[in-house]
Amino acid sequence: MNQPVQDLGTLRKSERIGGLVYLPMFLFGAPFLAYLIVTRFSGMIPNEEMRDPINLLIYNGLNAVALCLIFRHYLAEQFRRIQSRGWHIFGDLLLSFLVFYGVGILSTAARTLLQELFQTEYQNANQDALLGVLEASPAILILSACVLAPIAEELLFRGLIFCGLYRKSRILAYALSILTFSLAHVYGSMFSQPIPATLVTVTAYLPHSFALAWSYARSGSIWSSVFLHASLNALSLLLIHTMT
Repeated sequence: MNQPVQDLGTLRKSERIGGLVYLPMFLFGAPFLAYLIVTRFSGMIPNEEMRDPINLLIYNGLNAVALCLIFRHYLAEQFRRIQSRGWHIFGDLLLSFLVFYGVGILSTAARTLLQELFQTEYQNANQDALLGVLEASPAILILSACVLAPIAEELLFRGLIFCGLYRKSRILAYALSILTFSLAHVYGSMFSQPIPATLVTVTAYLPHSFALAWSYARSGSIWSSVFLHASLNALSLLLIHTMT
């Protein structure tokens, strides 16, 4: 599909440096800090089932606030860009959904092929954890998955990585943003399972990461991919809810 927008905006040097510095914090530091906070104030948590939801809320909240501060000038520029698209943003989102489902068909076929090739089952620890949070506190999960996480993850994987590389190489921008986004969702379990099982799980995130990058490139504003990310997460939660 044609992508007429070439200019995705600019990141200030301080924003690029801040984003790169925060990336390991996002992957390792923030989860540990959230765990420490929950442990420290465990006596204030009404019951044991709420520990994971509150931990998730703190983790996503820390990331969203920190990254909005780091990328505040970039976000303001991107908001002006999305305003200039006007009603065209709805067409951008519709096309992005079509791209997502198209890539999803290919991804499902690839996952099936890998499962047969390596004789392994599809296991997604991230989805299993979210299911537990959904049962304990739907409101917290909706806030985390449909508001906080899309903002934080889009700023890192589409803002810092995709936008930062897009002018130099579109292929590299797509490849690296897709790879880092997918691995970020499976790294928690990738060291406790065989490599083939990790590869199978990674394929589940390929449609999301490609469609989100495509949406940004299509609209010229990262807010398009934020809205798409929030919508896809909301649909996933609805699907999980109807299946339980």
